[in-house]
Amino acid sequence: MRNLFVPFLDQYTANDDIEKVSTLLDALPKNRIAQQPWPEFNSDLQANFSIAHSNDFLMLKYVVTEDVIKVATTELNGAVHKDNCVEFFVSFGADKSYYNIEVNCVGVCLIAYGKGRSNRDFLPKELVKRIKTHAVIKTAAENSRRKYVWEITLMIPIVVFAFSNLKTLSQQRGFGNFFKCGDDLPQPHFYSWNEIEAESPDFHLPEFFGSLAFG
Repeated sequence: MRNLFVPFLDQYTANDDIEKVSTLLDALPKNRIAQQPWPEFNSDLQANFSIAHSNDFLMLKYVVTEDVIKVATTELNGAVHKDNCVEFFVSFGADKSYYNIEVNCVGVCLIAYGKGRSNRDFLPKELVKRIKTHAVIKTAAENSRRKYVWEITLMIPIVVFAFSNLKTLSQQRGFGNFFKCGDDLPQPHFYSWNEIEAESPDFHLPEFFGSLAFG
């Protein structure tokens, strides 16, 4: 099991906009999403994330370099996993249920909560709308092997974790995993931060979550 420390971002103030948060996250360690548990879906892309918190916000930034951009989902809680998509699954404390937070490359989000793939409740769209996103899609550098670089920054208020009765993120402990996928892209792929052992693609396996410690 991998371990991840989620630092307290003390440079952040409540008046900062998400573009400044994105810049602050750039200065933090980059964590690679490089595991490809299912060889039949192997592809050649790069994905990483930076993560921090400010007591009442979780801040997360993904940077992905790949060859195709495809967006078909525009509805909140829609099938964003079929587009260029990144995901964060997280549970807090000893809770056996977890949140899956999924977002495509233009910032459309899905959030659900439950104990497994078949026992999930979508969060109300009013709560999903509370997440701030900042998306950037650009052509990769001329010498890159891939065509596009896209970034998505998320500011997730603590109220989004509605089933967890959290008063602060400071000193919390939990478990989670981070993913990159694109089920309907020309080359479907399934990347994870923490290794998964399963016969077929499935991110809903909390037994393969890594450990999270919030500063």
